[in-house]
Amino acid sequence: MTTPKEVTILLFAALIVSAPSVGMADEHSGRESLTGNLKVMTQNLYVGADLFQILNPDNPVPVNAAAIFGDIQATDFWQRAEAIANLIAERNPHLIGLQEVSLIRTQCPSDLVVDPTLGPNATSVYADYLQMLLEALNARGLHYEVAAIVTNADVELPVLNLGLLTSCGAPFFDARLTDSDVTLRRSDVDVTFSYSDNYTANFPVPTPAGPIEFIRGYNIVDVDINGRDYRFVNTHLEVNGNPFANFFQYAQAAELTQTLGFFAGIFGDRIVVTVGDFNSDPALGETQPCILPPFDGDPVPCDTPYTVMQEAGFIDTWTVRKAPPGDGFTCCQEGLLTNDDSLLDARFDYIWLRAPFGGSPVPDFLVTSQVRTVGDDQEDRTADWLWPSDHAGVFANMVIRQAR
Repeated sequence: MTTPKEVTILLFAALIVSAPSVGMADEHSGRESLTGNLKVMTQNLYVGADLFQILNPDNPVPVNAAAIFGDIQATDFWQRAEAIANLIAERNPHLIGLQEVSLIRTQCPSDLVVDPTLGPNATSVYADYLQMLLEALNARGLHYEVAAIVTNADVELPVLNLGLLTSCGAPFFDARLTDSDVTLRRSDVDVTFSYSDNYTANFPVPTPAGPIEFIRGYNIVDVDINGRDYRFVNTHLEVNGNPFANFFQYAQAAELTQTLGFFAGIFGDRIVVTVGDFNSDPALGETQPCILPPFDGDPVPCDTPYTVMQEAGFIDTWTVRKAPPGDGFTCCQEGLLTNDDSLLDARFDYIWLRAPFGGSPVPDFLVTSQVRTVGDDQEDRTADWLWPSDHAGVFANMVIRQAR
């Protein structure tokens, strides 16, 4: 498999580097440069339940699905959307990358109980997380719009109705979860190009109802902010934890960096900011054991997503921040979000920055950066004392200089 580093080398000669038309003197090089301010944020919204409960072998699928649906009700995204909107309002970022943007639909009575082979077909909207968040932002006088959206997993299961869906009198209803990654732009940010897609390699989750491929994806958005061009990328990679899952996580990270290298060569390179939930803590090392296709051999070392991003030339902005101090932990609160003290003890969520190939490196390139976690203080919690999400978000306010 070609590594991101090899792709970078192969594409280097073909990259198109755009030069700013106005600027000021770069005191380090004598070249002209243009300095711009960029504020971005990433936030995993959290569906509101541990979806791996569906794998509980002690119960049939409808009972496990009922436990998940009940947890989603208990973690009440209506409240959490208000809390997340407050976090955004305090910082007013130009661009926001959202993960686990859920659309939950129901069908009563269940038709999956009768025919388990039916695909997702529920249409009655129970909860639209994107719409709820946009309404909460609008209520605060903030004007954000969808710049890009990618639909990922789309799964429907029968649910034992133990009073969970009061509008349904049947013993079973179907619940459909559609997962998306969404990039929001502030209304004064101009989008010049957008592209979203799903990863080629996606983890097949074994369930009592049969394997479910949990599809993941990414957004790529080119924007103009005050005459400055940026490429903003948002993604949510597969979880790690065993050599089989680790391979899919590695493959997705490698595909993302190779895709960005391809875009740089074909559509012109620019400053690239990549945000999202990478499910990869740098404290665990540079490699992890992976079982490679056809998945019948022994585990071999493969790069973690964190390493893949570094090898592709990306800077972890947390590591070069000027302020404030902190450990940068973003994962994870207790599943029902009611834990008294924050339980965050791992770094999974990142804001990565990459100069155009041939551009000025740090410190000339990144003049200053204030990077902080958000949603992890007690005052950020909801009226019912729920944490906004099981993940903290990350916000960065960066001053970037690009030499001509």
